Formats: sequence, C-alpha cells, structure tokens
Amino acid sequence: MGDVINFPDLDNVCIQIERTEAFIQTANELSAFLKALPLSHDENNKLVELMVKHVKKAETGAFLQGFSMGYEFNEYQGDGGSL
Repeated sequence: MGDVINFPDLDNVCIQIERTEAFIQTANELSAFLKALPLSHDENNKLVELMVKHVKKAETGAFLQGFSMGYEFNEYQGDGGSL
C-alpha cells in the first residue's frame, strides 16, 4: 500500500502514493543488506527512521514538482483549466 500525503490547508483532501514493484524490490534488497551490518538495535532503528524520512521528503518533493509542472503546462496550453 502507498503512503499518504496530507495537505494541511484542506480538510478532506489527500493523495495516496502507490509503491511500484521496483520500489518494493529495492526496499527488500536494502533490508537484507541492513540485516548484515553490525549495528545495535538502536542504531538500526535510527538508520531506518532516517531512510524513511528521506524517502517521504523525496516523494513529497517529486509530487509537488510534478503537480507544479502539470499546472504550468496547463497554463501554457491556455485552455483555462479544462483538461
């Protein structure tokens, strides 16, 4: 299942981000690699926490960039918002 980005200014609007098979496969590879590292439980948890935070920031930035590009393209087309 995907992650959800909540928009703070809107009450009931959210975008669900779907994970691709490639994303799931690389996440599993990363997980297997991490298990082999000589990390304490706390170090492992911190590393995973930081990686999740990084991925969420990347997803949010990519979504906003894509949304902005779509809006700008629509404005460039000059059709006043009709899709």
